Amino acid sequence: MKFFVIDSPIMRFLGRVGDILILNLIFVVTSLPIITIGTALSASYTVAMKLVRGEDPSVIKEYLRAYRRNFKPATISWLIMAAVGALIFLDFRLIGVFHGISYTVMRLLLAMVLGVWMLIFLYLFPYIARFENTVFHSIKNALFLSAAHIPSTIMMLGIDIGVLVITLFTSKTFVIGTIVWAFAGFAALAYVRSFLLCRIFAKYE
Repeated sequence: MKFFVIDSPIMRFLGRVGDILILNLIFVVTSLPIITIGTALSASYTVAMKLVRGEDPSVIKEYLRAYRRNFKPATISWLIMAAVGALIFLDFRLIGVFHGISYTVMRLLLAMVLGVWMLIFLYLFPYIARFENTVFHSIKNALFLSAAHIPSTIMMLGIDIGVLVITLFTSKTFVIGTIVWAFAGFAALAYVRSFLLCRIFAKYE
């Protein structure tokens, strides 16, 4: 009977799994308009970090509250990051007109720009979820955090790259991965990252 006690480790684990499933569902639904992906990311990190800190919020209520609160800065930040990302992708396609050393130099420069973009993206929406600031200062501070906490940055990048490689490894893993992402993947990734993010943000609160 101890298995069914509400405070038992098994029941707490199952409760947390349920929270992640609910969080992932509402994240996917609110991301469908595409333009709201940034807001959905910031709201999901708000809930994920509260779960990690043991606050046990009402997932849906807390998500919707954070969604409304962060809608403007997160949406503007998302549009900026999406536009820059699209330009980087386009530039990678266009540098094919160069040859020799010029091609190599342009490719290296674009790789550096892409690296900076990835570092900013890694921290930007969790930062918006935790702190109130202007869009410009949020982007600047996201880059600062990525440089100030290199071990955690490398760990989060490694996790992201790892799950991406596993998802795209074969056609079978792609199908399985797509199902996992649809039901739990996005929220689970935010939850895992939040263990590192809460420790980092605690230094600045």
